[in-house]
Amino acid sequence: FLLGGNDLRDSCVDANGVLAAGSWSFGLTLGGSIKYMQQKRRVAMGKRRYKEIPQNALDASAMLLSCGYWDNTIKAHSVEGLKLKCSGHGGHRGAINCLSIGDEGGLMVTGGQDATCRVWTVDWHDMAIALTDGYVQTALGGNASSSSKERTLNCCHILWGHDAPITCLSFSSDLDAVVSGSVDGIVCVHTVRRGKFVRKIDTSKFFPDGGSSPEGTNSSNQKKLVRTLALNDHGTFVAHLENDMLQSYTINAVKLCCADAGEKLNAMEMCSGGEMLVTGGESCHVVIRTVGDLIVRCVLDLSSHGPIRCIKLTPDKLNPAPQFMYIGTDDGRVTIVDRDLKRNRKKSL
Repeated sequence: FLLGGNDLRDSCVDANGVLAAGSWSFGLTLGGSIKYMQQKRRVAMGKRRYKEIPQNALDASAMLLSCGYWDNTIKAHSVEGLKLKCSGHGGHRGAINCLSIGDEGGLMVTGGQDATCRVWTVDWHDMAIALTDGYVQTALGGNASSSSKERTLNCCHILWGHDAPITCLSFSSDLDAVVSGSVDGIVCVHTVRRGKFVRKIDTSKFFPDGGSSPEGTNSSNQKKLVRTLALNDHGTFVAHLENDMLQSYTINAVKLCCADAGEKLNAMEMCSGGEMLVTGGESCHVVIRTVGDLIVRCVLDLSSHGPIRCIKLTPDKLNPAPQFMYIGTDDGRVTIVDRDLKRNRKKSL
């Protein structure tokens, strides 16, 4: 069973730093081995002679990864039948609050109540050996060279740097970087494959000492929980804080801009290309902003369906057609959104 935590309408984190279950608690993947096999076939056989892996093999390999359980583990279930394939805590001490899966499907990062993040391989024995030089300490789950072949999940690195429970993650495979936020308003940047700490960013110091927020209230030395993070492949990320503010940075800690979201956001995603930010929350509206200045460019009203709970976009690498946006709302429905073709025709005329 998943930990219920507090009602998402009030707070996603309880007094102990434990997250309630939400879209940050789940992820779908085919696993690293299948993805790597697809890539090798494309390179070896060329696009014209390339033969896709049979659909039944892909369906059998698809896994649902989830966290937030009473036993503080990550669990991998098969998509077909939701049969439990394996579970493990990877050395986390306490609840695992959130997870993020890379685009290649074989690497995952988790964040826990113990103020650490952990790097995992998912059904990718060769990568587990490469990341750990053939050996993983017992605290991380045993010797990779002897037993990782038998395990679907292998924990390879511990990412240090936080002093408070982790609340959110965003992982970019292209940058080999992960940004993680915590309840004390700190964002840390790490490399994933090497597991190295890069830098720490204090979101409470966005404005200079003695400065003020756009609302005119002094914002210095006020620690605000980081609710959500979104990182694009250009090295820019946006943090959504407990006070509803959006702050944009580069992973080099350069401050770019800020804006007031005006609501508690439950979902935040970067569009392909990394130029647009899509958000949704308690106001029942999907808001599209440009990442560079956080100015609102488009608003989609879904008031008839209730608050926005999750937003996902089809990967541009997998879908040559224009992206679709899938929006999960409080009434249990999923709304699929495409670009406005009529608007495009009018522009062309």
